[in-house]
Amino acid sequence: MNKFYLIDKPLDVTSFDVIRILRKKLNTSKMWHTWTLDPLATGGLLVAVWNYTKLIPYFEKDTKEYVFTVNLDWVSPSFDLWTQVEFISSEAQKIAKESITNEKIEKLLNLNFTGKISQIPPKYSALKMWWKKALDKIRSWEEFEMKAREVTIKDIELLDFSYPSATIRAVVSAWTYIRSIAYDLWDMLWTWWYVTKLRRTKIGSLDISFGQNLDEFDATKSFDIKELFKKKSFITLPNDVLQKINNWLIVEQKFDLEIWVDLFVYDWENITNIVEYDWEKLFAKRKI
Repeated sequence: MNKFYLIDKPLDVTSFDVIRILRKKLNTSKMWHTWTLDPLATGGLLVAVWNYTKLIPYFEKDTKEYVFTVNLDWVSPSFDLWTQVEFISSEAQKIAKESITNEKIEKLLNLNFTGKISQIPPKYSALKMWWKKALDKIRSWEEFEMKAREVTIKDIELLDFSYPSATIRAVVSAWTYIRSIAYDLWDMLWTWWYVTKLRRTKIGSLDISFGQNLDEFDATKSFDIKELFKKKSFITLPNDVLQKINNWLIVEQKFDLEIWVDLFVYDWENITNIVEYDWEKLFAKRKI
């Protein structure tokens, strides 16, 4: 049952809904996903099953690629279609249409949204503030401020612009909020906006083209674990050494192994342990 699946999450379905559906299809409750997608977002949701849920932390620092569309003629408190939208005036729309160009958007993207940037996450999010989701705090009418955080934008480009809609592709670091990128960009354009479409197209090197739909889910279409972790070092260990590692014992012995990196112990079917070597000792870091 140790598997990884890439699901193409549909619109208006929560990330937990995906887990709930897969639990029934696979008849197991032990699974979880990497990086939550909002109900109004679609695309890649990587799901780990059974003991491979312990490997989820290895995806936390992976970059994500998104393709998103924003409209410049409305605004909403949540920066998307989740909350009520309000049109800007016809006069303001006319001014925006005449002044905003492809070149202007591209220049702002290149000057302000590449490399390390500071952004404030949206309040309408699952981000926890003092052990409570920001969204839940809004629903409880609590007053609070979101703190700015540093994130990295690896790549960003304008794919299409025809007023009032602009479509953008962005490759971003973990903890980056696309709605915050859109908010900051359109704030610079002096107009209102909201996200109409948001799709996660890549998780690390995993393209959404390798994903599968929930309605047509095939349990046999799991990822080859070595391909999924192709940048990691896989090793096998003698049974006597593995027994000590399973009991969290340090093995003082010379090995021909890389040092100070996570080594994935593999039994030719599953990853069983994560270990580390320091030239003289082999020690356990995680049992899978």
